[in-house]
Amino acid sequence: MRIGRGNLELLLVTVIWGVNSIGVKDALGVFLPLQFNVVRLMLSAALLLAVMASSGKMEYPAKKERLPVLIAGFLSNTLYQLAFIKGIAMSTASNTSFVLATMPATTAVLSHLTGRQRMTSRMSVGVLMTVVGVLLVSAVGSGALSTSSDVLRGDLITLIGTLGFCIGTIYAADLTKTMSPIAYTTWTMVTGAFLMIPFSISELRAANWGDVGVRHWGELVFSGTFALVLSYILWNKGVKESGPAKTAIFGNLTPVWTGLFGRLILKEGWTPAKFLGAAVILGGVTLVRFGGAPAPGDAADSRRKGIQT
Repeated sequence: MRIGRGNLELLLVTVIWGVNSIGVKDALGVFLPLQFNVVRLMLSAALLLAVMASSGKMEYPAKKERLPVLIAGFLSNTLYQLAFIKGIAMSTASNTSFVLATMPATTAVLSHLTGRQRMTSRMSVGVLMTVVGVLLVSAVGSGALSTSSDVLRGDLITLIGTLGFCIGTIYAADLTKTMSPIAYTTWTMVTGAFLMIPFSISELRAANWGDVGVRHWGELVFSGTFALVLSYILWNKGVKESGPAKTAIFGNLTPVWTGLFGRLILKEGWTPAKFLGAAVILGGVTLVRFGGAPAPGDAADSRRKGIQT
């Protein structure tokens, strides 16, 4: 079984997101939620524009791509970030992690229903395994799953955001056929950042910028630079090369890394259920990545070469 560069890149993304979860949790102790989000999104948009400009080729969306890019930017960045911040404020970290764990399954089902990437029975089992694994890591392992009415409302808000991100991932599968991953990432980030501004004005006015220390600015810069810019480029590259379902499944590794770094940095405990959940997630990801349907384009390429798929 060959791991491949693409899998290693997506694995790196999940590590970055795992570390980022801890940093964001700390930063929100001094930043207001929307203040933090809009600043890091604007930072990410500026960095992505600079990266694309430095490459010597400013790639703009074609006329027919502009509306889909606008929609994808709103769904993947504005709506998702708004729902995530609002949802986690009303819910618990464990509940939120479990809701986020539905994203790969939702993306896989949407990809299957729209004919973008067919799911095999092995892929379906793998997706289910990762959801069960995240439940073990985030809820059973911590004993923190809550069903209060306020918490469930927060979970519903988070679920709406995850649906937006999933649909955005489907858009990425279509748009990266004609746009490079960096161009798609840049313009969806730019649109998402600017659409976030109207929702953030009140918090920007109320924010006490003097309370923000060097550590917290560092966490914001890390989040904007690595968790958004680098990670989104690699993520959309994965969608282009492997399809939305096989890429999205990596998202369920993020709670594992968050838990591991929480143990190392914050000295949080790990229960047997968490270790079991991590193993189940890894098994599910392996099933989807190495035992599923061919990546987009593979079937067509094989038919051109006379290979049965």
